[in-house]
Amino acid sequence: MKKSALLSCILLAVSVHAQNWFQIPTGTSKQLNTIDFPSPSVGYIGGNDSLLLKTIDGGQTWQEVNYSGITFYPNGEHIIKLQFITETIGFATVGPYSGSYKTIDGGLTWQALSLSSNLCFNQGMYFFDENNGVIGGSGCFQGELVDQFVNGTWSAATINAVTFNANNRITDIDFYGANLGLASSAGGRFLRTTNGGQNWDTIASPYGVDVPLLSILIVDDTLAFAGYDQIDGSGFGLLTSHDGGLTWLEESSMATFYYPDYFGIHQAGNGKIYTGANENFGSTGLIFTATNNHIWNYENVEHPIYDFSSYNDSIVFGIGDSGYLVTNVPLAILNFGEQSTLDFNMDVFPNPTTGKISIVLPSGHSTDFNYQLVTTAGKLINAGRLEGTQIDLAPLATGVYLLRVSDGEKTYTSRIIKE
Repeated sequence: MKKSALLSCILLAVSVHAQNWFQIPTGTSKQLNTIDFPSPSVGYIGGNDSLLLKTIDGGQTWQEVNYSGITFYPNGEHIIKLQFITETIGFATVGPYSGSYKTIDGGLTWQALSLSSNLCFNQGMYFFDENNGVIGGSGCFQGELVDQFVNGTWSAATINAVTFNANNRITDIDFYGANLGLASSAGGRFLRTTNGGQNWDTIASPYGVDVPLLSILIVDDTLAFAGYDQIDGSGFGLLTSHDGGLTWLEESSMATFYYPDYFGIHQAGNGKIYTGANENFGSTGLIFTATNNHIWNYENVEHPIYDFSSYNDSIVFGIGDSGYLVTNVPLAILNFGEQSTLDFNMDVFPNPTTGKISIVLPSGHSTDFNYQLVTTAGKLINAGRLEGTQIDLAPLATGVYLLRVSDGEKTYTSRIIKE
C-alpha cells in the first residue's frame, strides 16, 4: 500500500486525547498476549514462555499462577488467547504447537481439548458458553481450520477455498448473536459464517494476502473492525466493514504519521472501542479510542498494546510488551466495581454521564439516605441527604468519582464517570 502525496499532507482527523493510562506492576518483563475479566474482581493474563497471571482484586495486584496440565514443547510456548466463561471456567489456546485447553478451577489445572480436525496451530477462539463455541487455527500442512463445539461435542467446520499453507492461520474470532461470526487470518483474508460456525466463506482483504490480519471485532449486524500487521510500515487505520463483513475498506479517519500496525480490538460496556497499536518508527505504542460516533482519539504509551479487556463497564485494561499493563482509571479505584459494596442493590444511570445521574432506590427501603461524592484521591466534593432521585454532576470537571450512599446501616458504592 503506497501513500499518496495528498494523504501525506492531510490535516489528520484523529486527535490526541488526554485520557491518561495508568501502569500497573505485573512483576514480569515477558510479553503479555491476552487478557480476560470474567467478573469485576477476577481477571487473567496469558503471556510468553507459559506465563499465566491472575488478579482477584479487580486488577490492582497480579500473581503468577503455578498451574499444571498444559504440555509445553521446547524452544518456547506461549499462551496466545484466553476466554473465561466464569471466574473458574475458562479456555486457552497455547502455541505454536501446544493446542487448546480448558480449566474448571480458576487456572490451577488444565485439560487438553479433544478437537476433531487436524489443528496443529491453535489461536483464535470464541465460546458462547461452556459447551458451545469455536476454535480456529491451521493444519500442519493446511491453511485455516475451524472446529465447532456444539452441546459438548467437537466437529470440523467447513471452509470454502481451502489453502494448504500452514502460515494461513486463523488469528481471532468474534460473533454477533448466535449466527454471524467473523474471523481474521494471518493469510490476509477474512472468514465469515452465518450459521454459528458450521460453514465459513472466505472474503478478500483490501490489503491482499501479504498483510496478515490480527484481530476482529463485530460491533453490530453491519459494523465490524479488523487489525493487521502492515509489514511495510504504511498502515493508516483499522479495516472496517459496513455490511456485516462482506466488504472491507480503510478507516481513513484514524490516519496518523505513525503508520501503525493494529493489534487487539475491544468494545467496553459503555460502547467505546479501543485498539492497540505500535509506532512503526520506534518501539513505543499507541492506544486509539472511539466513542459511539466513531470519532477516534489516540494516546502514546510506553509499549505496543496487544489486547484489551473490561467487565461490562468503562474500566478498561490493556497489555503489551515487557510485562506492560495499563488501565484507564487511577489505581485507587480499581477495587471498586460498578456496585462493589453489595450491601443492597441500587441502580445509578446514565454512567458515564455529562450531567445528572438518576438513582433507583432499592425496594423495601426508606428514602432516608445520605450520600457522599468524592474524587479518586479521596477529596470530598459534596455530601448531604439525598433529596429526590437525582444528583447534578454538570458543574464537576471531567473525571472519575466515587458515590457512596448509605441508609445508616448499609452502604452502596459506585464509580461515576463524568464526561
